[in-house]
Amino acid sequence: MQKIKILAVAPYEGMADTIAILASQRDDIELTAQTGDLNTGKKIAMELAHKNYDVIISRGGTAELIRSTVDLPVVDISISGYDILRTIKLAQNYSGKFVIAGFSGITSYARVLCDLLQYDIDIITFSSEENAVAALRTAKKKGCTLVLCDMTGSNAAKKLNLNSILITSGTESINDAIDEAVKLVRSSQHVYKQKDLFQALLTNEDREFLIYDPAGSLWFSSLVVDEMNVSLMHFVQTYLSAFLKVPNQCVERQIRDKIYTLKNRHLYYAEQKYTAVTIQQKEALYPEEDFGITIYNKSNQLPNDFLDFYSSSNNMGNISHMIEEYSKSRLPILMIGEIGTGKDKVASLLYENGPFDSSPFYKIDCEFMNERKWNTLISSDNSPLNSLHSTIYIKNPGALSKNQAEKLFLYLEQTNLAKRNRLLFSLVLNSDQYPETTTVRDYLENHLSCLTLKLPPLRERADDIPSITALHLHKLNVSLGKQIIGFETEAMELMTNFSWPHNLDQLQHVLKELIVITQTPYIVYQDVKHMLEQETTPSYGLPSANLDLHQTLDEINYQIIQTVLKEEHGNKEKTSRRLGISRSTLWRILKNYGK
Repeated sequence: MQKIKILAVAPYEGMADTIAILASQRDDIELTAQTGDLNTGKKIAMELAHKNYDVIISRGGTAELIRSTVDLPVVDISISGYDILRTIKLAQNYSGKFVIAGFSGITSYARVLCDLLQYDIDIITFSSEENAVAALRTAKKKGCTLVLCDMTGSNAAKKLNLNSILITSGTESINDAIDEAVKLVRSSQHVYKQKDLFQALLTNEDREFLIYDPAGSLWFSSLVVDEMNVSLMHFVQTYLSAFLKVPNQCVERQIRDKIYTLKNRHLYYAEQKYTAVTIQQKEALYPEEDFGITIYNKSNQLPNDFLDFYSSSNNMGNISHMIEEYSKSRLPILMIGEIGTGKDKVASLLYENGPFDSSPFYKIDCEFMNERKWNTLISSDNSPLNSLHSTIYIKNPGALSKNQAEKLFLYLEQTNLAKRNRLLFSLVLNSDQYPETTTVRDYLENHLSCLTLKLPPLRERADDIPSITALHLHKLNVSLGKQIIGFETEAMELMTNFSWPHNLDQLQHVLKELIVITQTPYIVYQDVKHMLEQETTPSYGLPSANLDLHQTLDEINYQIIQTVLKEEHGNKEKTSRRLGISRSTLWRILKNYGK
């Protein structure tokens, strides 16, 4: 016959040891003994209840707390009259005054026993753990120096420098509780057989399962606790509140060399809603630090304040309206614009407000795709291109080689990728760096029939700059703890007349620096003039033009990094992406040279 799995939560160490010894003498149970009183015991039960136990045994107030918290049946380890009488007899050898104190499970027995034996002993019943100290303080004032009590009373007595004798449960009471637990489970054996059957079915699947109760506590888990699964559980916790509210969501994250996919659904039992989370894993295509593929989910997307830049004036209201309307469509969309016009952020908005916002958002950056990586992306079963009802953003396919671009066109035609998923593309205008841009644009617009969203450069919307800066100044004031009102008239004229070659990215960067250095209510002309002069000062130019080739290789690498870092306005993440190195490598090189 299958053994009954029992979790024992004892309020003190001695009881846990006794329970373990008694359990070892039986062959019908598999028992785990833990020590924890009241809230500590409650926490232990909450953490372990989902580990496929059949029943819990505990004592007194701890048992009551556990019973109110978990769904498993809880059996009390009782205090017998003999247990209390034994303790009283021991205390009668004490010369001072003593009282009996504890929760009702102890004091109700004690009161009956004292009435029968006509013992004149004060009896104090605790209503809560917090009430215990106050109750014993009153007893101490009346001359009490010894307390016969449960674990809560013992802890309270220590705080008041009172002596205490713990009323312990004897082996008879513990064995009775174990017997009762076994009978309780055996009487519901058909239910437990069903439970075991479903559990075996779940644990033999090629996926893991988590089930949460209506309060969000873990009710069932098929996961084995190890270092990897700790990270996985943190990932689940990030989205748990959303999972509890909205069903049928799908999120993904790469952890080391694996991609984990979470899907949730709601189950109803006894008019209560439970949340089931399934976890599937697959091999990642590239290392975790690789910039080729990035996975986002709705809650960690870019903030929607980006709309401020496209709804700040009548001139640009049309762009804001187009973004809003395009987001509702499932048709592929092509975003075109110069560097810094916000194509990535628009892609994020299209995803967040689009039809597949409950599924992952994959960004494939073609600048980081060599031939080998591109072939893997096209051919692997684990590729995001094999997704269904997801948003796939292919960034700057103009950076692909001619061979790679042709493979992309063929893949799009043969797999119906645009019908299975929402496709977004972006192309950089006016850049000689990407020779395939014209070919790719022609295919996307004329063969794939993409909706086209052209993001204008900032110099073509100079009249919007006062409105844009006003909105962004407010947000920076909040984040940086400033109280800047705006720009002096002459200072704003400089801002509107500047060419902004890096567009919105550059404007945000300049605004932040101006706010940091400004100590007056208005940003002044001289500060703006100085800042914009720095922006127009030529950088080192093309790295190859000014490199000192008489340096060591490490020194040349450092000079290249400094050049790109300046062009990216100090943004180390963008710098590492452009150079095709990890952020940790970039940090190490800069650190070695004292940056």
